[in-house]
Amino acid sequence: MNKLPGLLVLAGVILVVLFFYSNPEVLDKIWLWLVGFIGYLIMLLRKGFDRLKDLFKESETAPIQKASKESLNDKINHINIADNPDIKKIKSLVENDGVASVPEALVTILRYIDDGNTTLGMLFIEKKFFAYTLEDTHRDEKIPGGTRIPEGHYKLGINENLSPLTQRYRNRFNWFSYHIEIKEIPNYDKVYVHIGNTHKDTEGCILIADGVNAANPEKMILQSQKAYERFYKMVYPKINQNEPLTINILNENWLERLTKNQQLVNA
Repeated sequence: MNKLPGLLVLAGVILVVLFFYSNPEVLDKIWLWLVGFIGYLIMLLRKGFDRLKDLFKESETAPIQKASKESLNDKINHINIADNPDIKKIKSLVENDGVASVPEALVTILRYIDDGNTTLGMLFIEKKFFAYTLEDTHRDEKIPGGTRIPEGHYKLGINENLSPLTQRYRNRFNWFSYHIEIKEIPNYDKVYVHIGNTHKDTEGCILIADGVNAANPEKMILQSQKAYERFYKMVYPKINQNEPLTINILNENWLERLTKNQQLVNA
């Protein structure tokens, strides 16, 4: 009796083999189905693995930088405003000493749009266009974490505090040491130049990027990580070697003020 189940299984196997031997076309169909099913399982597992990686990246990314937005850059139909005549005019003025009336500085930021939530600008290094910028909006009364810094002439330095944010950047980038800080700003501290996409990614700091989308209701900048890495590798070594570096930040009406000054000089 104990051998009966084994004999039944063996008989079943023999019948299956005989069936497929006499009907090979059925075996081909089942084989193709199995291959497709296995491929589908692999695809599901890969999607699940990718989703888990994204979740871990989001949890490790600083509050000021949402990795999910950065990953959507290639899908956004953004407007390249580099060909805008006003933008070309700004670049031409700066690169041809058109803002010579402001103090000399390594970095200059010229703000040009403030829609009540977001400020967009252009960043120049040694009077050469370098990247686009994004900040919070202007407010007459500061709201902590939601107000851009005042225009002015400030020192650039290094914040050597090993904060959780600094540690996260270190974990992400092997070229990163400490954050570059804009120092001696009245009523502000820990103001950095860093990675981000929208005004929700900053708390008074300055975000930089290689692209900009000014068409959406929520303005944003794109390809921020690339621009930040270039900026960091150019500026951090200079500060680390104790070079006295400064940054100029000018409000949206800088061009109007410059024009008036030139008219007074020529009068």
